[in-house]
Amino acid sequence: MALKLPPLMAVFACLILFGLGELAGATLGAFPNEIKSFTTERAKTHPEVHGLVGIEDIDRTILAKVSSETLSRLHTFHLHGHGVGLLTFVLFIIISSAGFSLSVKRILYTFTGLGMLYPFGWLTMMFLLPLKGSQASFKLVEKMFFMPFGGAMILAIWLLIFFFGFEIFKQLRK
Repeated sequence: MALKLPPLMAVFACLILFGLGELAGATLGAFPNEIKSFTTERAKTHPEVHGLVGIEDIDRTILAKVSSETLSRLHTFHLHGHGVGLLTFVLFIIISSAGFSLSVKRILYTFTGLGMLYPFGWLTMMFLLPLKGSQASFKLVEKMFFMPFGGAMILAIWLLIFFFGFEIFKQLRK
């Protein structure tokens, strides 16, 4: 099997995701204190969500946890942006290079492409956390990103395994 370059838009999408992951890492490295301050101020406007009690010593600890978790979500987006961007590129190369029919390739490209939206759940959670709290943010993001787009990526990988295995089996039978 000769390796073939995926469609240019697929490569471009991978580059964009990888670039956004890199931008998140640069932002995390350059502005951690600004992100923490912004998060703290946003969380203060929703005291009931975070259990703020109006006592500075107690609230400081709670707000530090919220800002730390927000930074952690940005870091997770950074890692997933890189990882999913690279994984998707490799999957696109395999799909492009395999001898699948055009309809099978379209299905695999579609599910793999949808899976590229998975990391944006972490970025969304970063913005929601100061407003809705950790658990509510996770539940919302799980329904909006992790289940549909993570599921699409898992489905794409298993379909690719199935179709690729089927192609190998056909070749072995010859």
